[in-house]
Amino acid sequence: MQRLLPLAGSYRSINAIQYALDKPGVLRVLPGIRNVEDVKHLLGFFDAAEEERDYSALGSYAPTEMAGTCVYCNHCQPCPAGLNVGLMNKYYDLAKAGDTMAADHYPNMELHADSCIQCGHCESRFPFHVKQMARMEEINSFFNR
Repeated sequence: MQRLLPLAGSYRSINAIQYALDKPGVLRVLPGIRNVEDVKHLLGFFDAAEEERDYSALGSYAPTEMAGTCVYCNHCQPCPAGLNVGLMNKYYDLAKAGDTMAADHYPNMELHADSCIQCGHCESRFPFHVKQMARMEEINSFFNR
């Protein structure tokens, strides 16, 4: 299955293209093109130096008020245990807020929080520094009370 990721606002940026291509499941990036100049710039991606493709600075733009909060971005993927971490967090947050539909969806997931192997892979990838291993224990307790 292909996913298309919009490069809103930064479609001309070489590092944004590399960022999108590095996402799991992305096979191609289709940036918007307005004119011949845009085409020439985008073709420069193929000759761009490694420094131009580096997007590590993007992680420093995360708002500080979101630290420790899952925003369902799925930067944690792929999970070595095969968990859909973003969706699991979303159902948990919504169910905690009283959304019965989200609470009803969680049991239908293929894998649940109790399948977490506590490897820490997700925590090393979160741009918002979520303590996901502890959160998996919270999610498991919440849905299995």
